[in-house]
Amino acid sequence: MGMRQSNLGLGILAGISTGIFWGIPFLAPQMLHGFSALEIAFGRFFFFGVISFFFLRRVWSILFQMSWLNRGKLLLLCASGFWLYSIVLFQGVQSTDGIISSLIVGLLPITIPLFTKGRNHSGFSFFFGLLLLLFGLLNLVFYPVLNGMKSVRAPSVSGTIELLLCLGLWTGFAIKNTRFLQTNTWIPRKDFASVMGVVSLLSILPFFLAKVDLNEFVHRDGFGLYLMISMALGFGSSWLANWLWNICSFHCPPEISGPLIVSETVFGLLYSFIHEGRLPRGYEAASIFLFLVGVFVTVRSQMKVKN
Repeated sequence: MGMRQSNLGLGILAGISTGIFWGIPFLAPQMLHGFSALEIAFGRFFFFGVISFFFLRRVWSILFQMSWLNRGKLLLLCASGFWLYSIVLFQGVQSTDGIISSLIVGLLPITIPLFTKGRNHSGFSFFFGLLLLLFGLLNLVFYPVLNGMKSVRAPSVSGTIELLLCLGLWTGFAIKNTRFLQTNTWIPRKDFASVMGVVSLLSILPFFLAKVDLNEFVHRDGFGLYLMISMALGFGSSWLANWLWNICSFHCPPEISGPLIVSETVFGLLYSFIHEGRLPRGYEAASIFLFLVGVFVTVRSQMKVKN
């Protein structure tokens, strides 16, 4: 019993630690105003790819054994869950802010099981949780406008759409990625992240080279900060976070690991407020409270549903 509790504690600690790194992508674009979303995403996957290349022999072996159909699916997975998702996310954060971004993308604990086939969604708790989420998001977006808060930047419609697209991309990725691994059980999960890292870097590289003047890029003001944040995104938010989440998933049952995804939102919000050097405004605190309670209520209701 003591060992089991110790392992559960390790899993919870790993899940919370994952959120520390998953929150960085909501901060990075706010700190790198002089760099485009494509450039920030490239920095992330350059360093993710670098660490993945240390396992190139295993990566090449896995890719060589794949069918052409599965290689095509892998390319789509890398786009929807990694490099294309990151470009759209960073663009959305730059167009809005880290607070709205964290909350919208933080709906993943709801959307993933919601759109997974074979699940039934019913009961008062489920719909009450969704209602709380809706009120929280509407309050965050429309309260400053309706109350004439000129000191608060009005939410960008295009940025909000980009963030909703991110939500859709990663929801699809999470569902399709699980099915892909379930139908290809011969692929070691511990090596699959490295496969994703290598393929993502090779996928984003042509777009980066076509759009960016390398000489101007490396001599741009803030390039040193860009490198540091890119390392944090590549090593921390991608490779290390994946490793930590695997530990969490191994030691924690779904009813615990599911809600722990909210730690991404919590740290994303925390970083954003620290970056802006302020505490949440009253309406922001109300939205965050509604959001966290809504996620908790809805996820708990879904965990009780039998597949």
